[in-house]
Amino acid sequence: MTEASFNLQGQKILIVDDLVEARSALKSMLTVLGADDVYSATDGREAVEYIMEHDFDLVLSDYNLGKGKDGQQILEEARYTNRLRATASFVMITGENAVDRVMGALEYDPDAYVTKPFTLSILRERLYRLSLLKTILLPMNRAIDQGQIDWAIEIADQIRVEHPRLLLPVSRLQGKLCLKQERYEDALEAYTRVLESRPASWARLGQAVCFHFLGDTDQAVSLIRATLLDHPLYVQCHDWLAKILVGLGKGEEAQRELEAAVKISPRAVLRQLELGQLALTNESYTVAQDAFEQAMRLARYSCYKSSSTYQQFVEAAQHNLDAEQTKENRLLCNKALRALDEMKQEFSGNMGVVFDATIAESRTYKAIEDDNKARSSADKAEGVLARIKEPTGEQQLTMTEVYIDTGQSEKAVNMVQTMKDQGVANKLLQRLGAIEERLSNINAREKSAELNEKGVSHYERGELKDAIAAFDQATRFEEAGISVLLNAIQAKVSYIENEELDVGQLKDCYRLLRRIGSVGHFDERHDRYQRLKETCERLRRSAGL
Repeated sequence: MTEASFNLQGQKILIVDDLVEARSALKSMLTVLGADDVYSATDGREAVEYIMEHDFDLVLSDYNLGKGKDGQQILEEARYTNRLRATASFVMITGENAVDRVMGALEYDPDAYVTKPFTLSILRERLYRLSLLKTILLPMNRAIDQGQIDWAIEIADQIRVEHPRLLLPVSRLQGKLCLKQERYEDALEAYTRVLESRPASWARLGQAVCFHFLGDTDQAVSLIRATLLDHPLYVQCHDWLAKILVGLGKGEEAQRELEAAVKISPRAVLRQLELGQLALTNESYTVAQDAFEQAMRLARYSCYKSSSTYQQFVEAAQHNLDAEQTKENRLLCNKALRALDEMKQEFSGNMGVVFDATIAESRTYKAIEDDNKARSSADKAEGVLARIKEPTGEQQLTMTEVYIDTGQSEKAVNMVQTMKDQGVANKLLQRLGAIEERLSNINAREKSAELNEKGVSHYERGELKDAIAAFDQATRFEEAGISVLLNAIQAKVSYIENEELDVGQLKDCYRLLRRIGSVGHFDERHDRYQRLKETCERLRRSAGL
């Protein structure tokens, strides 16, 4: 077959473009090339529906499709669902010249890439060359479609011998297949064979990946860094370097590599997610927040849309929130709340996700110390949990934690008891124990506060012995705060000054002062602390101690 005789007759073809003129023009060109079975999609959603319903031989998609999925996301989903056969071809058409968009499209391996504007002769030449390659690779691609990967690798050896000019594309595909099968020595051989013929950055990266899996990490890192010196925009080098560095426990270095990769190609949702998760682990909350925000936007019309992305964005944002009423703080809080609203709407049929979003809403309000709204959201979460037929132990524990955070200790205690009655999974016992300890501390603080109020009431009525007795009980709790300790000292000092010089009470005052330690100058209790400390010293001297 020559280029002049190239014909598309009998092939099932899909055109994807949001502009009617562009679809019409492309269909006319394909008709001239013999196409007689052509479908047209006006947007990404319709394109994916067609791909799910039909086995296309050729897909030609514009990159920019307006609102909704773009061409890259169509290709992502076609690969993700395995609805684009290895024997089929995907051609990306775009007028985009921005590096991030070009890199984003190329990362998902379209079979060809055509830039607008193009003529019939350019389209014919591109599809003709692609057809020649696909015809030669047909036996190998059929084996891939049938899941016979090892057989496809053997066929690749035959094709390489019969068509030596196809050394690069065949070896590249063969290397990927060997890596998939964990045949690292064979993959290394394929990449090395290419490099013995000519320099190829992808083959050097392939070698590095093989060395990594074969245990020679130093050699892998050295090769990747050398490749980046020659090709600083080779984004997959940054990706692999990050993976290796994470394995070596060098999380911060790995994060820097992913940040570099995102600058080069920011439209890959999986890379943004990986950066966000690593930054969250590294407690780099601003980086994590930005990465998850981009991932939310990119995944909105993608097969990678997930409720966890929204949650992780809000989790990162919560770390950057505080009670300060700054413009930046308000904007970030509103952004987090909008993300949670979208999460509820997008996954409204899943009560578990709605519950998670409502819990996150309560914690967001808690982060800015809006206790009333935090409590209101907690109440909503309680209502959602009641609608879940069989809530998990994880959900019940989360609800318990939010009860505690919003001052609903009694409900938390009841939930803990309910879980104990039902039986708790071993993996949740440690978390349950931590919750019970928190509740115990809260109970102690509440009991201490109750006894403190009782002591204050006695003190105000001049009942100093009763006041001391109440304060002594309150200060037995380790959770008793500075104010309670100062009240106890005040009652004892008043008793010594007005009733009798009781050495035991005075020693108690010094014990309580040591327990307090010090009170900072900017603390509103500082002056009172100093007065009581000086009074105790005066009484000590009077007692001759």
